[in-house]
Amino acid sequence: MGVCRGDFSGTTVEFTPEEVAALAAEREGRRLEWKSGLPRDEKTARSLAAFANTRGGILLVGVGDHGEILGAPHPRETLASLRRIAREVIDPPLDVACGLTTVHDRPIAWCSVPLSPRRPHAVLRADGSREIVVRAGSSNRAATGATLAALQRGRTSKPRLGALERSVLSWVEQRAGSRPGGDATADAFARAHNIGRQRARRAFTDLERAGLLVAHGAGARRAYSIP
Repeated sequence: MGVCRGDFSGTTVEFTPEEVAALAAEREGRRLEWKSGLPRDEKTARSLAAFANTRGGILLVGVGDHGEILGAPHPRETLASLRRIAREVIDPPLDVACGLTTVHDRPIAWCSVPLSPRRPHAVLRADGSREIVVRAGSSNRAATGATLAALQRGRTSKPRLGALERSVLSWVEQRAGSRPGGDATADAFARAHNIGRQRARRAFTDLERAGLLVAHGAGARRAYSIP
């Protein structure tokens, strides 16, 4: 079957068998997710939209929970479904590059999603509602509060960072790397660095508003990660 090319934004994207095998050997994270088979439309749309709203990313179909190369079931149909979901279950419709690459004689479907200049993209649910999601670590989370506001107004410029803000970003990066799913809260940072909770919360919120952090949850349990 070899490598199938996918076009978007005027460029050609392709993945060799070696590149796909290397991706499967990595850990899922901010820019990588894999599935053994294609989930239902809404769940797939959440992954694609989260990538587009955050940093871009790659979805592999046909890879097991531990990176095993299983092969995508019904690979051509999987490819067509990925393109349809990006076009019909996400608003505004999403431009993606999709293809099939054979690894160890098994087809892997891949979908490469760029960081979108048209963000935020919403998932269109079956009940008629809409949901804007972002990528937080290896999870897709509903965008709320300052994260949602930053997406809706778009990013125009990055703020000047002081020592506290740089410390927050470094700490969140380390925390997320050691604890998949994330428990990087402003209160935990305040305890770890012996500063006031209000000061820590203000720094976290300012970074979230600037689009340098994304968050989920509410109140003292609001957890942050690097987009």
